[in-house]
Amino acid sequence: MDQEKILQKIKEELFYGSSDYTKNQPDLFVPHRFQMLAPSQVNHYLETLKQGLPEKEILIYVHLPFCFSECLFCNSFPLAADTTLQSDYLQGLLKEIDLMAASGLFEGKRVRCIYFGGGTPTLFPNSAIESILDRIRAVIPLTDGCSITTEAHPATVSSKERITGLAQAGVNRISMGCQTFDPDLLALCNRSNSETQIRQVVDAAHDAGISVNIDMMAGLPGQTLRSLANDLAAVERIKPDAVEYIRHEIVNPLVVDLYKKRPELVVSDGTLFEMVLAAQKWMKASGYEQNGSYTDDRQWAYRYYWLKEMPIIAFGLRTRSYSTTLCYDKHEDLATYLRMIEKGIPPIGRHIVLTKREMMFRTLMLQVQLASGLDIESFRCRYFEEPFELFRELFTRLEKLGCLETSAGSAKLTECGAYFVEDVCDCIIDEALKVDSGGAVRIPHSEGSRSARLGAQIL
Repeated sequence: MDQEKILQKIKEELFYGSSDYTKNQPDLFVPHRFQMLAPSQVNHYLETLKQGLPEKEILIYVHLPFCFSECLFCNSFPLAADTTLQSDYLQGLLKEIDLMAASGLFEGKRVRCIYFGGGTPTLFPNSAIESILDRIRAVIPLTDGCSITTEAHPATVSSKERITGLAQAGVNRISMGCQTFDPDLLALCNRSNSETQIRQVVDAAHDAGISVNIDMMAGLPGQTLRSLANDLAAVERIKPDAVEYIRHEIVNPLVVDLYKKRPELVVSDGTLFEMVLAAQKWMKASGYEQNGSYTDDRQWAYRYYWLKEMPIIAFGLRTRSYSTTLCYDKHEDLATYLRMIEKGIPPIGRHIVLTKREMMFRTLMLQVQLASGLDIESFRCRYFEEPFELFRELFTRLEKLGCLETSAGSAKLTECGAYFVEDVCDCIIDEALKVDSGGAVRIPHSEGSRSARLGAQIL
């Protein structure tokens, strides 16, 4: 089947569009089976968690959920900037690290990568980020060459002094949200960042020995294929070390309100398909890797090792941690989070023990996002199951769509499958829920242009 026919089949039979799409990368999530943990149960749970972490290396995620403004494309619902509250949160976060360390969780382990996410982590001063890194180093050693990333709003890293300070604190990678360079689109989204501004940040970061990833978006309000092409040309001129193209989810109530007032700004599913395809083709041609095509850890070590199922221990409000068998969430309410820490209790609020079948689907979903795909022999040795039997219907469907190719040693995405890896992963989640959930179905985070939330007037 030639590529044009494959793409047409994907468009007609797999592409989820804005109404059914869920930004699930990179992990499998089965929320209907989470169980709440009472504070009195947390310490006992940590003993179970230790038994579920035999690996010698882990990833650490640090959540700093504050921002000075809310962009319409944002789906993380950050807390408003507040110096007093941020100071209280920082002290609570440092205590949380100590509490988790006191449980013995980190004994015999090292940290491969650290990732600061938000919100806007760089809303905090360099001294705060340095204090967090110092506390982590005090309780668990870092591997040589440990990748330390912070997300950043361009406005918060606009000075060379700021970037130099981050490097001195230990940060060696910045992930900067740009989304687009179209000033009209940025204005609609309550955002502004020029190509010149971003190029200056990238150049200053490189001078300080920091690599830079730029986050871009497809499907923003009013975006066109021409404006996306202009964005790609701008990124090519800027030359960051890594790029991630993200599909816009219609989640934020602010953007829902905008679409109700101006339905003409909603990007159609057909145009969104072409945007995703254009961005992914450009990414491949330019040598940038992302989900579906990772070959090594050079561009995004944290993501690469996550896809290889390295455990994640997350610190901070409403974070999610993973081992190969367990998943748990911290409390979402800030007052509860801080109160538990003050009482000496790690603020874990709910958890799930993955069934064997969920573990197998998770392994498939993560490994298929690597260029090498699912390692068949490794899967057999780990689970004592035959993946070609277990995933027969799923593999058959994805192969017929031209998204998957299988051999005796692997099941991996085709070129077109990698272009639409998010849709492949949604398909895997849907199959996992259908098989092993008692009838549960995936509820898309993004309800999209055909959603009742937006009203019949935009159909």
